[in-house]
Amino acid sequence: MRVPLCFLCSLLAGFLVPVTLPAQLVQIEENFSRDPGWDHYQNRVVGTDMPRIVQDFGWRPTNFTGTGPGEIGGRVENSRRQAYYALPLGRPLSFDDAISASGKLAIHHIGLRGVAYIGFFNSRRHTWRVWSSMAFRVWEEDNLGQVMFDWMSSDWQARGAETAILLQPDGQVQDWSFHYEPDARADPVWRDAALERHLTDQTGNGQPYELQGEEHLFERLKREEPGLTREALRQRLLKLRDQGLVEYFHRHGQHRWWKRPHSGQGHGRVTLRFDEEVPYVFWLDERIRQAPATFDRFGLFNIARFGQRMELYLGDLTVNGEKIELFQDPHWEGRNNESQYIEPNFHGMHSYGWSQTNWAGQRAGEIGGLFWRTEPPDPLFSYYADDVGKLTLEDPISFSGSICFTDGMTDAAAYFGYFRREGQTRVFAAEDPDAGFPLKNMLGIAIADSSAVGYYLKPLVSGADGKRASQNCGVFLPDRRRRHFTFRYDPQANAGVGRVTITLDGTEHAFDLTPELRESSATFDRFGLANVRQGGHSVQFYLDDLTYTARRDPDHRREFVPQSTVEAAYPHAQGGRRF
Repeated sequence: MRVPLCFLCSLLAGFLVPVTLPAQLVQIEENFSRDPGWDHYQNRVVGTDMPRIVQDFGWRPTNFTGTGPGEIGGRVENSRRQAYYALPLGRPLSFDDAISASGKLAIHHIGLRGVAYIGFFNSRRHTWRVWSSMAFRVWEEDNLGQVMFDWMSSDWQARGAETAILLQPDGQVQDWSFHYEPDARADPVWRDAALERHLTDQTGNGQPYELQGEEHLFERLKREEPGLTREALRQRLLKLRDQGLVEYFHRHGQHRWWKRPHSGQGHGRVTLRFDEEVPYVFWLDERIRQAPATFDRFGLFNIARFGQRMELYLGDLTVNGEKIELFQDPHWEGRNNESQYIEPNFHGMHSYGWSQTNWAGQRAGEIGGLFWRTEPPDPLFSYYADDVGKLTLEDPISFSGSICFTDGMTDAAAYFGYFRREGQTRVFAAEDPDAGFPLKNMLGIAIADSSAVGYYLKPLVSGADGKRASQNCGVFLPDRRRRHFTFRYDPQANAGVGRVTITLDGTEHAFDLTPELRESSATFDRFGLANVRQGGHSVQFYLDDLTYTARRDPDHRREFVPQSTVEAAYPHAQGGRRF
């Protein structure tokens, strides 16, 4: 029997179904020679209504400090742009040198978050904290000028000590002095057994105040010593501080005390005094004491944060034992100290993504830029990333490439690796328990600040239920060097529980997942860059020549997303930082 050909064709067509091959894990290579057209959200912010910065300080023929005509001072504004008026030192100083300065200070105005620094610093790089410096700052705290003392090495190790010195911006003249003794060493012997028992070894001002607060310490100790007075306790605490055994911290009326880590091993002592008050004593840690530093200027300088102006004046100056004559212009060096310009940035004004720059790779074209840490409720959250399909902790996942870390501030961080888009763009309330960093569903690397060492390269894993694991894998500094890194997640390692391994220029670090974290059902759909949603400051880095895992259909065609910007108004009322 003959069957018509058309009938056979129609019969077979009913049984033929298009075959769709399943998505496969693939390794994507990207050298960024051209814009890759990645997905993005608020990664480039354009500021509107940006303020005009007026720096107006230097030598003035005035007499606000009462020492005769001639002094240093004027209007100092916070800004991303460095400004100073300073004495060149000729031979740079370091932590090996004895350093001292003294003078008179009169403050006439302090705006919200206003700051001015006085002391020794390096003129070549300007960050927050100030790279390679030893100085005190006056900054706004509850409409007063709180005095802090800071030091930072040229490899980003830093400390800041907050005092209870609060100055009125009323023009009253204050006497001040500080001196640094490089060879002083702490006394390691505890001679106050009661305070050794009662002081906590939980360091940092983020601990419960009941553990650290002076009034709580007094209540605990008074049960053993009924006749104890608050003044007697303060004198005992000061003695321990001067020995290098305890730390003191003051903020918002809270007086905190705790044991110094490695008590008694301080090397290098700073003594700061205002008027006839009891002096403050600060000890350098041995690590910072041995760190490199190059102080090439002494003077008045601004800070790379945001806030409003401060007006202050300095007179009767002595620097390293030499009297500074100010009855006529001393012709110190000035940089942007008498200038006006539009502020180029504010807190949360990210600027990262693809650019035809050449920090990290062999040729022009890379991804990266300026990342701000933002508070969880801050609407300026952001990312720049490739859609990589759906990946889980059941998949072997890796990425590698070159990185160049160019600049950073204290209390700063950024992230690169895998995450879920909906998590990075979630709106958080101030007290949301899911807020903070890392967010749920992350697998990658953070560049994370630690004041005591600089920064860490920090691999991390975060599950869908909030369980997380991370490890500090070596100090990583903004030294503007090109480095090679690898990241590998192996779900079969660690007896099938999973292991993360990273390398930086061949040096390897690894950590194992826990069974609870592995079972947390984490999923990821983006690979790229994201800001850290945990309040702080900024870092700047770049990536190039990347290879990374994705799940793709064989016929996958990624949509090209043109680069774009969003506008955000400068938060004038909050001094440049809204949250």
